[in-house]
Amino acid sequence: MSRCGPRWGEGVASVEPERVSELSDLLAHARASRTGAGGRAVIIRTASGMWCRELLVEFTERQRRAGAAPVLVSCQHRDAREPFAALRQLLAGLGDAAQPTGDDRFDELRRALPHTVPEDHGRPLFDELYEVLLPAVRRCPRVIVVDHAQWMDDASLRWFAHLVRRLTRLPLLVVLGVRVDDDLPARDALDDIGAQAACHESTLRPLSVHSARELVQRAYAGRVPDDPFVRLCHHVTGGVPAYLVRLIDTQLQAGLPPELGPIRSGVHLDGRPRQTRADHIRRIAARIEAAAVTTRLARQPERVRALGQTVALFGDGADLDIVADLLGTGPDRLDGPLAELVRVGVLRGTPPGGRLSFRTPELRDAVHDTIPETLLRDRHVRAARRLGDYGAPPTRVAEHLLRIDTLHVDEHAWAGAVLYEAGRAALEAGATLRCAEYARRALRDDPAAEHRARLLVLLGRAEVPTAPEAAARHLEEALRLLTDPGERAEAVLELCHAQVLRQGDSVEAVMRPARDAAARLGEVAERDCPDPDVRLRLRAIAHLGGPTAEARSDREARSGLDRAAVEVTGVTAGERELLAAFASDSACRAEPSGIALDLIERALAGEPPRGSASALLLLRSVVVLAWAGRLDEARTWAGSLTAAIPIGPAHSRIGLPTVVAHCLCADIALRAGNLAEALAEARTAGRLARGPELSALTQLTRVQLARIRVVLGQYDAATTMLRGALGVPRARATALGVRARCRYAAGDPRGALADHLECGRRLTELGIVNPALSDWRGGAGLALVDLDRRAEAAPLFEEGLEIARRWGAPAPIGEALRNRARIEGPRGAIRLLEESVAILEHSGARLQLAESLVESGRVYALAGQPAAARVALRRGMGLAQECGWDLLVERAHKDLLACGGRLRRTSLSGPGSLTPSERQIAELAAAGHTNRAIAESLCVTRGTVEVHLTHVYRKLGISGRTALSTRLASTQ
Repeated sequence: MSRCGPRWGEGVASVEPERVSELSDLLAHARASRTGAGGRAVIIRTASGMWCRELLVEFTERQRRAGAAPVLVSCQHRDAREPFAALRQLLAGLGDAAQPTGDDRFDELRRALPHTVPEDHGRPLFDELYEVLLPAVRRCPRVIVVDHAQWMDDASLRWFAHLVRRLTRLPLLVVLGVRVDDDLPARDALDDIGAQAACHESTLRPLSVHSARELVQRAYAGRVPDDPFVRLCHHVTGGVPAYLVRLIDTQLQAGLPPELGPIRSGVHLDGRPRQTRADHIRRIAARIEAAAVTTRLARQPERVRALGQTVALFGDGADLDIVADLLGTGPDRLDGPLAELVRVGVLRGTPPGGRLSFRTPELRDAVHDTIPETLLRDRHVRAARRLGDYGAPPTRVAEHLLRIDTLHVDEHAWAGAVLYEAGRAALEAGATLRCAEYARRALRDDPAAEHRARLLVLLGRAEVPTAPEAAARHLEEALRLLTDPGERAEAVLELCHAQVLRQGDSVEAVMRPARDAAARLGEVAERDCPDPDVRLRLRAIAHLGGPTAEARSDREARSGLDRAAVEVTGVTAGERELLAAFASDSACRAEPSGIALDLIERALAGEPPRGSASALLLLRSVVVLAWAGRLDEARTWAGSLTAAIPIGPAHSRIGLPTVVAHCLCADIALRAGNLAEALAEARTAGRLARGPELSALTQLTRVQLARIRVVLGQYDAATTMLRGALGVPRARATALGVRARCRYAAGDPRGALADHLECGRRLTELGIVNPALSDWRGGAGLALVDLDRRAEAAPLFEEGLEIARRWGAPAPIGEALRNRARIEGPRGAIRLLEESVAILEHSGARLQLAESLVESGRVYALAGQPAAARVALRRGMGLAQECGWDLLVERAHKDLLACGGRLRRTSLSGPGSLTPSERQIAELAAAGHTNRAIAESLCVTRGTVEVHLTHVYRKLGISGRTALSTRLASTQ
């Protein structure tokens, strides 16, 4: 028995009140039968797993102790086919009980019982047995207990019916335990016994929540269980004791406590744990129930088992007509077997004409696993054929083909066509993983060259979001086999998308992808392609190549862009992609931001884009919006990147757009001055990019995280992150720009200058001059100032300011003005910094505004204006505190003290130093909420909560949340 099962006779009344009540009823019936009230019969109807046997054993033992000479008969499933099997057990038990008196007539009768039912149905035997039993019962009150009476053979059951009709003359109690959800070969005879006046019926009830709590507490050696844990265990098992005990045992064996909490087994798209403890418990309970139900199903007649297995072939929603057709019978002849499947717990109750469905997915899988391997392939092929004949969707037919390892040669063409159509349907529905499964299965059958090419294109399209490297290989192979110009053009288009996304390890690679063989092939395919929209989409890819943009003069590029933009309306998918390409080109060349924003608005108008190309469209749109300072819009569209290419119905894998979306959200949060959120998003992106298929994104996540750590002043950590990003053969310019800032902050202006200039050279080669990506000119100029080479710095500052003004976004202009002020005298510097603050005031670029305020405070102090300096420094310090920029806060505080400020040091620590976000999270944590609950209530990630709490603990000088309430209360 299970370690946490019932201990009958050992304080059972304090553990399972339901069974104690039922035991008391049986004891009352036994007393009544002994006190002259006449014999009685009790039928206990119960579902499987309700501990009926344990109840009957306990009752039998108590009757033995009371001197009632009980006999316990336990029927087996095989007994139903052996005449008088139960009677033989009964007579053996009666003979053992009579041995002290020397009465051996029970043994003689047992040996005389035939092994076949006689023509007279054994009536003389019934009378003889009754006459032998009569004096024995009168001499000593008897109790006969039968477990699993539903499996009693017909002859024995008819004798029990014969006995129950005459019970009023005997001091005898007959107890029959019947499992109503199991095989019931003797159902009619049992109903006949139940109809007798001397018979009483009862039903075992499931355990209550209270009893479930007692079981859990006993299993965990007295440890008080969590109430939600107990209630969930009770709910998922339905209070069935056997299921509940097995469920608790699995938790004990896994070393899990009696409380709900996360089980870390992967992450969702937003970085949260994929599997919770509640999910784990539900799944285990479903498996326990499925195992029990399939055991009961195995005892059913062959036609019932065959029906269950056939329904399992089709899964939920099986059509009764198709199932009947596959079984070679009519639907009306399946009413009886269907009712049996519902009774034993396999199927849900199905209305007439409704579709058949299993009670749980785990149960369907368990029943499917009972099909012999030798028959499985043939049954799935037949099921697929029948579904096709009935006009079922290709995806339903293909599910059966996925379960077949090998097909006969004559089945290849039919199966390949079905799998191809199913793959196309899955791709249109956004189920890219399923589409890839269909295509791979069809390719295993070695199709003809033309069909193989189409399957490779389908597979490549499905793999673009998750495995662009593999997608490129499959599409390149398809191109060697395809001859139709239209099909070749579509394959080239997907190959271009795969290669651009494969290179998406930095923003410049997305905005200016390398013009590799796919892009050049795309130009050839564009000329031959008959579909105008596909031609536009190919043009959108080819338009962004760096060498092409470099080869054209600015005037030619601008005039070509203007002419093309006027021609494009933004209605079709190709036109929208081309508009996004034009916008990206315009933003890279730092044309006025209004041009790029207008193109982006037209590209994003209408229905949200979907498909592999939509990833590029959305990536470029988000980047342009972020560069232009439209941060709220950029955040919204970044969040839709994952939805644009759903990986599967359950999002079972992480796609490339998901990782890039988190990186973009980190960049947007950094530009908005939300450092905690930026750090959390970057960490999530890095965690999701650890898969082998997404390793190309490691550089992107490392650079993004290093940028944030530089702002936070964590230069060693940033340098470590960049070492991995710069150690690859194809290191990106942005990585050099971030390392330059690290070197500058570490006091190495020469190294910073070299990195900034190399970053600028690479970006210029790509045709990216916009400082919104990397202000390498300003960084190089600051390094030259520190090297006392101001004359060389001035042209860089001027060029950076000119380009920033041309682009027109506030953040680059504010930064360029602040940099330009470094080589001006106090009066000129004040003028430039005041302009920088004015431009940034309502821009949303809080980090830039805070830095310009602090810098202007320093310059005011140098110019002998301490009052203005203190105002600017206080504002800048307060804004830096809200952003979580502790490095700038420290700097501003020092400058404030130097110019006569009296701001107390406690503003940098203690409860008063908390930002509004930090205080809100700290108060929730102090109230006892978990990090996960806080994240869900505030609609942020758990990483954001963790970063905020880290800042809170540091500012309050505490080590954890236990002291939060006391420290926060000090300011109330």
